[in-house]
Amino acid sequence: MTSPSPSPSASLRLRTTAIAARIAFALIVMLAAGFAPCAAYSAATPGNPAKFEFAGGPRAIEGAPGVYEWRYLAKPGPTFYDKIALHRVALGPLVEQHRAITVLYLPGTNMNGEIALENPRYSFPVYLAAHGVDVWTMDYRTHFVPSGVPEKTIAPVMKHWTNELFADDIESAVEFILTQTKSEELFIAGFSRGVEFAYLVAAIHPAQVRGIVALDGFLPRHPTTHQPSDRIVDDIGGAHLTYEKRRMLMQFVIDNPDGPAPIPKYKTARENLVHVVYDAKDFGGKGGLANPVDGHSDPVVLARLLIGYDRYWPAVQDYENPFTPPRLQALKASKIPVIAFSSTNIATDWPAWVYESALSTGSKDLTFTKFPGWGHLDVLCGTAAEAEVFAKTLGWLRRHAK
Repeated sequence: MTSPSPSPSASLRLRTTAIAARIAFALIVMLAAGFAPCAAYSAATPGNPAKFEFAGGPRAIEGAPGVYEWRYLAKPGPTFYDKIALHRVALGPLVEQHRAITVLYLPGTNMNGEIALENPRYSFPVYLAAHGVDVWTMDYRTHFVPSGVPEKTIAPVMKHWTNELFADDIESAVEFILTQTKSEELFIAGFSRGVEFAYLVAAIHPAQVRGIVALDGFLPRHPTTHQPSDRIVDDIGGAHLTYEKRRMLMQFVIDNPDGPAPIPKYKTARENLVHVVYDAKDFGGKGGLANPVDGHSDPVVLARLLIGYDRYWPAVQDYENPFTPPRLQALKASKIPVIAFSSTNIATDWPAWVYESALSTGSKDLTFTKFPGWGHLDVLCGTAAEAEVFAKTLGWLRRHAK
């Protein structure tokens, strides 16, 4: 016995439903892959900030008894990758709603807000938290792009990830932190590119910024220029040290620093990494990235930090200068106090750039220190960073807290 054939109208409904399902599935796949119509791509704005939601915690920081971490997540954009997060690091496990000092820490290029180093001797956020500061660290959108995603897949998304977009994200973070802590203003600390973001937010919302901690970074020194169409996504891996080889080297150093090196010409994994960071051409090639050769950093500490870097970064930000004349004027009128620290190994003029940028707020309350022989990462997690950077920053924060 055969089943009766469906009526023409029923067949049409079935076909229409099937087509709609296929279209919906295709849209889901496109969005998951990062594709979205340009018209739909919008950022959170100060009037409509990204909505952060609790995502986990408290998690005990093993290297700092009494310090805990909480995490908050927001989805400010249309694609799977458009997420940002905040990590609150403070004494706990019951965090006080309001503390005397609140700091938002903005990491540098390819970096994120994860607590990669839990020993307060090497971790700026953990050190401050262990001394009673309410520290918030930020994950940019780049942290939510898996390393296995092909560049061609993420490129249509990353071309929209401008400095302005990241500034909007940071503004949303500031609004959330001020609300959570029942505060009117906070300190913003930044490392490397994070310093540029700190100055940018201060220029846009000076009344919300109590002070700036500039860790080896400065304002962009170039005008906005045309972005080449063939450079949309920057990969932290290079032609010789690919992302996979880079990660393998870091893991070798973490697991057994005195064991065999991935590159045979070096005796140990430790020695291999020492030469990779000391010779890094993008940082001057003479200890610019870090200087473990002269004992200013520990290769194992560097490996633990570097292995957590995000793979991709939007190249568009290197072709922009978001500091318009009105913003520079607003920054100069802000009179925001600044404490700045500078390495010296990247370029001869590097400390001058850090110092000149620290003057941009127009404040006479400026503290500046440069470290001869130090590389970029030595300022953030070097062997003397605790005494020369963290402790001095803590004292400065306490003197400038209301």
